[in-house]
Amino acid sequence: MSLKQLDHTRGAEERRKLRVSCLLMGAMMMMKMKRFAADCSMQHSSLCNNDITMATSLHPNLTVMKSRAFDTLFTKIRDVETNSGDFVHYSKRAMRLLAEEAAAHLPTSPQAVTTPTNAIYNGHLSILDTNPDGVCAVSIVRAGDSLLECVREIAPSVRVGKMWIQRNESSADKEAVHSCTKLPKGMKDMHVLLLDPMLATGGSACAALSTLIKEYDVAEENIVFANVISCPEGLEFVAQHYPRIKIVTCWIDDCLNEDKYIMPGLGDYGDRFFNTV
Repeated sequence: MSLKQLDHTRGAEERRKLRVSCLLMGAMMMMKMKRFAADCSMQHSSLCNNDITMATSLHPNLTVMKSRAFDTLFTKIRDVETNSGDFVHYSKRAMRLLAEEAAAHLPTSPQAVTTPTNAIYNGHLSILDTNPDGVCAVSIVRAGDSLLECVREIAPSVRVGKMWIQRNESSADKEAVHSCTKLPKGMKDMHVLLLDPMLATGGSACAALSTLIKEYDVAEENIVFANVISCPEGLEFVAQHYPRIKIVTCWIDDCLNEDKYIMPGLGDYGDRFFNTV
């Protein structure tokens, strides 16, 4: 083989090695980018909502939802520049996901169905599908009514109850003031979806839970409390008093400030949703 032919062969081999090296580097870079994107999309707050140990330390039956959609939806509803119409639009998208997840924590029963391909599928149906009269969606008025809308969209026949509970904003402790309750008969035999978008101090939630359990004989383990945003202080307070209820939340924020408002939060949920800011 001549020197010219040898140089050509060596050059081709070096180019082949370079191409292979570039392909490998590209593949490794893509894998790193995908892992980074997945990690970022699943980090809901500085508390790392995906940390099961962290979640159960705040409440033993806490479920923190995971959805890539939340990053965009919460960016919009937290923004002080978002108008009421957009707040309703984006918050309802988040609450629809929350309503489905909360409903999934209700009892189910096995159900076999035949598919269009004449195959048998062995699945489950929720009590909302088989016995909607056995479930009551209880809204903590007024903000809870926004979440109630989404629950009734997925379960139009669900029974509905209302509790008028508000924080005493003139008090440093922001204690809950319970003024009125309207619930259907037979609550002690029902499963309850308790609805309030914000869990701050936990005062309103515990006032509602106390009424349901002590006055209406609802079993604590039959209650699913759904909220959009919670914080460690509120979750721990509820855990101290009602550890057997189930809690489903979209997001755990950092903390309460000195005025007992969730930080970073999104302001007054009811005012923004019902355009009374």
